Amino acid sequence: MIRVSIVGASGYSGVYLIQALSSRPDVSISVITSNSNAGKKLSDFFPLFAKTTPKNPLLSEIKFSLFDEDLIGGSSDAVFFCLPHNESSKLIPAVLKKNKDVKIIDVGADFRFDDVSVYERHYGKHNAPELNGGFVYGLSDVFYDKIENSQFIANPGCYPTGALLPILPLVFKGCVDFSFPVIIDSMSGISGAGRGLKLQNLFCEIENSAKAYNVWTHRHLPEIKEKIEKAFLDSPPHQTGKLMPDVIFTPHVIPVSRGILTTVYLKLNKGLSKENITAIYKNFYCGSPFVSILNNIEDCNIKNVIYTNNCHIAFEMREENGGGSCGSMIKIVSAIDNLGKGASLQAIQNMNLMFGLEPDFGIPQYSPYP
Repeated sequence: MIRVSIVGASGYSGVYLIQALSSRPDVSISVITSNSNAGKKLSDFFPLFAKTTPKNPLLSEIKFSLFDEDLIGGSSDAVFFCLPHNESSKLIPAVLKKNKDVKIIDVGADFRFDDVSVYERHYGKHNAPELNGGFVYGLSDVFYDKIENSQFIANPGCYPTGALLPILPLVFKGCVDFSFPVIIDSMSGISGAGRGLKLQNLFCEIENSAKAYNVWTHRHLPEIKEKIEKAFLDSPPHQTGKLMPDVIFTPHVIPVSRGILTTVYLKLNKGLSKENITAIYKNFYCGSPFVSILNNIEDCNIKNVIYTNNCHIAFEMREENGGGSCGSMIKIVSAIDNLGKGASLQAIQNMNLMFGLEPDFGIPQYSPYP
């Protein structure tokens, strides 16, 4: 039995973790914390967990508590931190003092960057820089081999997940001509903004509307850029000496509750065909139960992935100058659930890998329809 605790359990990602883990026969939920709801029963605050004759009475009766490192450290094999930036890094050291072997999965931003100075430039002073080097970036379908041997995982952001899954295979294989910038447009459901009350997120403000926001300053841009640059430096030798990738990222909010649809624009090196790109994707993700390469770009939509850990990818190419003197342009579309693949379900996929389980164990395979 894997004993888990969830710190920050009353937000969207925390509640979805409780919901997804509650059906696992191999998992018991030890502690759930919420500063604002401490002492309240989970089922009173979230009636979806109410049961007259529950199979799992502990879950039905469990109460939110304040953060207690002694309680969490003594009753957990793994701890999920679902907190705003700069918060988990304050608390993780205290848990580790009580249980040096506990596995940590941080769903927040505090340990996503290899370079702490980049984090501090966008998020503020880091509270535990001495721990940063021990964290593995938890993009499960790409870095699974590193995740399997790690005690500490930094879950990626939702936008970076939707952008990096279609981009990184082509960068690792040296397919991308970086004389042209990497352009990323992402459209997210409103749950990506969290549960906090904000005027712009009220129904009458967001319904029947769509807008771009933080077009040059979104904090997920440096995360995306760092991972693309690292993949670029690890790509085949013929990339050596070329310009570092330039990344342009524009996030949008659309009037749906969940899901992210991302469109990526790249210039490819010459000599690559549609068949080449398809083969690269399928070979790269051949071991992944969650990433699917679709033939029709119009089939790549949010409806087909919500409430799952799946990522659907499709692309179309356009030959430049008759296909001879330079490479093609490619448009790649990916669809994920921002709360599933972009947060809680990818966190569980990481937990599975950390405990030596199959990556898809206990994770929903398909989106409900309609």
